[in-house]
This record gives sequence, structure tokens and C-alpha cells, in this order.
Amino acid sequence: MGTLNLSGGLKREPLSILAEGFPGMLSAFNELVRELRGAGVEVREQLLLDNQVEIEAVSADLFVERFGDRFRGVRYSSAGRFTRNSVTVRGVDVVWLSSIREQQ
Repeated sequence: MGTLNLSGGLKREPLSILAEGFPGMLSAFNELVRELRGAGVEVREQLLLDNQVEIEAVSADLFVERFGDRFRGVRYSSAGRFTRNSVTVRGVDVVWLSSIREQQ
């Protein structure tokens, strides 16, 4: 009888440069980072293993203006006193934090 793996979706496979999709993923990641910087968007952190680029909050408006037509999978979640904004651009997640606006 087989076993039930309840944590199958929780474990991340280690990134391997030998993986079939790695060169394409790395190329898309690097190209987007170069394009963000070229547009004046301040990149705060690059997380290749997570396929994620974090930008500075002060660059969010510029990012939306320059790349908004390419957004896919727009997501928001709360992180303490901040909102974690996340969008996918050409297969790479771009993330920034913004202050939660209090209701009056």
C-alpha cells in the first residue's frame, strides 16, 4: 500500500543548474532585473531561488507605470503593518511593501 505525503507541496526542490528549465528561468530573471534597473526602478533584493525580485516601495508607482501592462497574477496580503504586493511579470514575481491605510 502507498503512503500519503501530506507535506509534498511544502518542500521546495533544490534549484539545480542541470534542470531543464533553469537556463530559461535564469535568463528571464536577469533580463527583468536589468530592465527594472534601466527604467529607474530601485531593486532592493534578488531572490533567485524563489524566482522573486523585491523592489523599494518608493519605486512602486514608477514600476506600475512602466510595467503595469505586463502584470499577471496580482496578489496582496497583510504582513504586520504593511501590505505585501506581488505581481508576476514574465514569469518572475515582483514584490514590494506598502503601508496599510487605516480606515477613518
